[in-house]
Amino acid sequence: KQWYQRRVRGSAYDPLIDEDAVCSICMDGECSNSNVILFCDMCNLAVHQDCYGVPFIPEGQWHCRRCLHSPSKPVDCVLCPSKAGAFKQTDCNRWVHVLCALWVPEVHFSNPVFLEPIDSINEI
Repeated sequence: KQWYQRRVRGSAYDPLIDEDAVCSICMDGECSNSNVILFCDMCNLAVHQDCYGVPFIPEGQWHCRRCLHSPSKPVDCVLCPSKAGAFKQTDCNRWVHVLCALWVPEVHFSNPVFLEPIDSINEI
């Protein structure tokens, strides 16, 4: 539906507001001008900027880290069995959900602004 609306309007950059959008990390649909919900242009993952570590809204297309680094290969979270959700890479090139990393106290984000890489996985 959104793709069709963009084509009808004639621009891929027309802002579309999805009233039902919910962040896949915090499960909240509220957003502000400084913390919008972004959608991955490949997998349609919805995340708040702050929840996923995207301090600036990119121009053009935006891809989540999983689609950027592993677009055709499925990834697994090393902390849980779920294969869906918002992933980030670890410092040893494995994958972890951002939500799992927030809940496991032994795990940390090397860069607290960009929320990556996730480190201390090997210490669990």
